[in-house]
Amino acid sequence: MVTPSINSAEPRENLFSYTSGRYIFNEKLRLSERYVEFNVKALEKVAASSVGRTAVIHMRKLAEGGFNKVFLLTMDDGLEVIAKIPYPLTVPKQLTTESEVATLDFLRTKGMPVPRVYTYSSDSDNAVGTEYIIMEKASGQPLDRRWFDLTPKERVHLVTSYVNIERKLFSIPFGSYGSLYYRHSIPPNL
Repeated sequence: MVTPSINSAEPRENLFSYTSGRYIFNEKLRLSERYVEFNVKALEKVAASSVGRTAVIHMRKLAEGGFNKVFLLTMDDGLEVIAKIPYPLTVPKQLTTESEVATLDFLRTKGMPVPRVYTYSSDSDNAVGTEYIIMEKASGQPLDRRWFDLTPKERVHLVTSYVNIERKLFSIPFGSYGSLYYRHSIPPNL
């Protein structure tokens, strides 16, 4: 039996609305800034196609950060992928999405452990109805679930590995500062 693509415990409206907290000041405005309606079926179709699968059997909101909603999509064979959808307040949207994808790709080429981007759209004029990034789900467990179970030696090893990643990152030479983009993403007037 195939389960419905959307978690039945989570109403569809909750996928679009910000549900991770409340605002003391200007709550109606803050919530409207984080409301993103999109075509769920189209997002599922794009996600499944991007990893060569036929269907998404389950979708749930995983997190809501400062700039994006993050969804976990499970394919018909159990593969899990991440879908990120920016909030309307994230501007300039097209450039923000383009830069995130280019930056992740650049970091992967430098050996950084970042998720692979399967597909993306930096333009809301698509079947989904909004910008999106479909990416690999990072393996492992959240550190906050494991930290206190680690031995002191394991903690030192973990922190050392973070420092080594940071060292590698800071050793990459840049002649200037700013955002990274693919050449085809840069507006002609720049």
